[in-house]
Formats: sequence, C-alpha cells, structure tokens
Amino acid sequence: MGKPVITWEGRRALTDNPAAGPGAFREAGRELLEMNQLAEAAVLCGRGQDDESLSRIIDRAVEEGNFFIFKEAAARLKDGISPHRVRDLKQAAERGGRQLYAEQAAAWLTDK
Repeated sequence: MGKPVITWEGRRALTDNPAAGPGAFREAGRELLEMNQLAEAAVLCGRGQDDESLSRIIDRAVEEGNFFIFKEAAARLKDGISPHRVRDLKQAAERGGRQLYAEQAAAWLTDK
C-alpha cells in the first residue's frame, strides 16, 4: 500500500474505499503494527481478516499490560482468547502501575 496509509488521511481513504479488499487492509495493518500503532493496526488487521497479526498485537498488549489494545484486537480475532493470557495481562498491568487496565482485565475474566 505504501506511504499514504501511514497518514490519517491515507487510512481514512482506505477505510472509505468500497473497492478495498482484505489484502489492502492486511498490508496496511501490518505496516501500522511495525510502526507500533497498535490500535489502528488492530482495526485494519481485523478488516483484513489477519488473525496472525491480531495475535501479535495481543501478545504486545499482554506484555505491556495494555487492556485497551488487547480489547481492540481480541474483538476482531476469530479464535477465542485464553483466560491465561488475560491473567498475564492483568499481572503486567499491575506491575506497570496501570491499575485501571488491571481492573478491566479482571472484569473481563469475570464476564467470560
């Protein structure tokens, strides 16, 4: 896809394009993943049906204790999420002082 997707306008043009297929979204999502723009990458990887990249995003979110990013990617992943991964995320959030994310992960575990 190239540089236009990196910009906000490029991402908007891609998502507004009815002719854009999963491959374009997958490529753009992977590019954003490499740039560590995880929330945007999750959206585009989801539209591109790229479970491999979504799993990588989830792995990063768990390592960082970032429930927001986790939730964005998990909502788009076809396979279920292991409760063990959410417990790991909760512990990482607690270690990193992200109490709200830890509480959200605990609530997610309770709801599932």
